[in-house]
Amino acid sequence: MGNVGDKSYKFFLGLLKTYKNNLIAFAVALSIGLSFIVYEEGFAYKITVDGEIVGITKNIDEVKSFIEELHKKERKKTGTDIVLNQEIKFERVRVANKKLTDVHKIYDNLKNAMSFSCKAAAIIVDNKFVTALKNQEEAEKALELLKGKYAKSSKRVYFKEDVKIEEKYIPPKYLTNVEEALKILEQPVKKVVTYTVKENDSLWSIARDHDMYIEDILKLNPGLTENLKPGQVIYLSSAEPHVTVVTERQVGYKEEIPFDTKLAKDESLYTNQSKVLVEGKKGLKEVTAVVISYNGIEVSKKIKSENVLEKPVNKIVAVGSKRLPLTVATGSFSYPLRGTITSRFGQRWGRLHTGVDIAAPQGSPIYVADGGTVIFSGWESGYGYVVKIDHKNGYVTYYGHASKLLVKKGDKVAKGQKIALVGSTGHATGPHLHFEVRKNGVPVNPLTYLNK
Repeated sequence: MGNVGDKSYKFFLGLLKTYKNNLIAFAVALSIGLSFIVYEEGFAYKITVDGEIVGITKNIDEVKSFIEELHKKERKKTGTDIVLNQEIKFERVRVANKKLTDVHKIYDNLKNAMSFSCKAAAIIVDNKFVTALKNQEEAEKALELLKGKYAKSSKRVYFKEDVKIEEKYIPPKYLTNVEEALKILEQPVKKVVTYTVKENDSLWSIARDHDMYIEDILKLNPGLTENLKPGQVIYLSSAEPHVTVVTERQVGYKEEIPFDTKLAKDESLYTNQSKVLVEGKKGLKEVTAVVISYNGIEVSKKIKSENVLEKPVNKIVAVGSKRLPLTVATGSFSYPLRGTITSRFGQRWGRLHTGVDIAAPQGSPIYVADGGTVIFSGWESGYGYVVKIDHKNGYVTYYGHASKLLVKKGDKVAKGQKIALVGSTGHATGPHLHFEVRKNGVPVNPLTYLNK
């Protein structure tokens, strides 16, 4: 009986001891598990874009998925490879839950902070970026279409500038399609060029010839004044397209050959006389040339060959060598008097003033403007004392208001000969000469004939 009791007692003590040990282990495990959960729950991820914090979150997988979705959308929109311009980092940190950022706020921050560049085929002109398309094929197509606008029957088509296509990563907003790229390539751009001032140039004439305003020229040339000097170099602006299409086209055409005029002396003619002995005749040639054009506008022509179809016939003119009698008209008029012009040819006081008035002191000498014959010398109403000279070439000159006449009708007078003295006879308010030129009986402006 005692043995049975002892065994039962020992079994009970062992069972109690085992249960006690398991309970301690369970309690320890439970404590460790709870500590691990609490420890892990204290960790999150700090997200930075180029070092700038955009938020802290435990939903790191959702954020990464959002970034990937933005990337996909941008790639779909551009139709080409894209890269993120910024560096995004995820740093494991331990923070309290209250310091976590709302995931939607993180999305907004990422949208504002992130930007992409897309892979593109950039068109580079003289080492300057002009436009870009999504691939090499589209860029080449745009350039070929531009050439095709001017090619027609051209033998050769090329660009004046150095035009290249290079692979670059650019902001998507600069990406264009073929049609847009064509417009950009043809757009005029302002360039500063130099200009060398020529004789008789003025700011007004230079501005007109270069489609500019004077104000624009002055802005480009601080300190510039109207006192321009031949040879002076100034800056101007010109508008030219980004790209110049050069075409070379071979053409054939016929062209007239001008004739030369040969002079032959003739002692039977006076020095102011001439006579055509042989009428000139133009020749004809067949020309083959290469016409060079910039954007459809011809700028030069290179002659390749010429074939004369008909030779020109030179014009031969006999010119007089016999000295002119002084009384024969030379065909040009000199001033008949030294003085001041007080009244010009044209309407005056409601009627035509048929000559010019030249004021001079009383008695000053009046000279004949060209050689001829006196056809009138005397008094005439309005003119007072007047001399009229026929120059035998369709011209007659009048010299009115004289105080004294020195020639008579029928006299032969030489150019520069003194024929009268200044006065104020007739309708005159003071001493002056009324000088008149009549061509075929019609008064003309003397100032257009004097010294010509």
